[in-house]
Amino acid sequence: MMKNQKLRKGFTLVEVMTAMTITTVIIAVLVGMTRISMDSWKESRDKTRAGRLAKESLELMAHDLESMIIRSGNTYEWMYAKMDGSGELGPSQNAEIKNPLEFSFFTAATDRYDGQIGTNQDKGGDVSLVTYRLAYRDQLDPAGKSFPVYSLYRNLVNPDETFDTYLAQSSIQSLVNGADVVNDTNNFLAENIYNLTVTFIFEYTLNGNLTQKRIPVMQSGSQFNEVSVRGDSIEPQILPDDARLTSIELGALVVSDSAMQVFNNKRFKDNEAFAAALKENSSYFTKSVALPRP
Repeated sequence: MMKNQKLRKGFTLVEVMTAMTITTVIIAVLVGMTRISMDSWKESRDKTRAGRLAKESLELMAHDLESMIIRSGNTYEWMYAKMDGSGELGPSQNAEIKNPLEFSFFTAATDRYDGQIGTNQDKGGDVSLVTYRLAYRDQLDPAGKSFPVYSLYRNLVNPDETFDTYLAQSSIQSLVNGADVVNDTNNFLAENIYNLTVTFIFEYTLNGNLTQKRIPVMQSGSQFNEVSVRGDSIEPQILPDDARLTSIELGALVVSDSAMQVFNNKRFKDNEAFAAALKENSSYFTKSVALPRP
């Protein structure tokens, strides 16, 4: 009798199968929760990284603009911004860059002479031409075709070349080659910036009162797609002669890495589908810059 009781100790096949089923379910739940957590962490990391790059880019632009140089009483062009529709604009018609901006101006940039100010590399110049350009390119591939993303480029011309080629010219925009700006991988500044907006704020006197006029540079609607400031005039010619550029508002719409993969691999059926995906996977950052008073 005792022998039979000893032989019957242990788990039955049903008990083993039940335990295995429960364990499998628990593992599956844990794996699913881990996957969801990892996906959320990756999405959060992508957005944080993209946001950091956008903020750093706006800070650099603001730093350049705070040292902008415009001199009145001449016919020279000191600043221009325009929409440049040449080249690759996006992965598909619905996912094209909204505002393919090119923005050039003169500034006393602190990183002129490759940042070697005060050394034997510094030849004494303090005015540089800087150009910002938004394009759909692969920043590591000279041809720009392998793994393209929305990319922001910054080209800084050192003072010697600026003085010889660009300063005191009637048109600097005719001298700046946008293709050269994006073809030089050293000019790459930040990726996944889908939209870059620049709004110029001018002040002038109207009927004895100080008045402000906002001029955004945009591709769509009734907005202007080109703004130029010369020593004696402003384009478009909708402002009085005493108008003065006092500040600039910058805006950057940045998308995450995962969203960029979707945009590159998916062809959206219509603009509404792309707009919905863009809204869900993007963040918008702004920066207001007060310009130096001449």
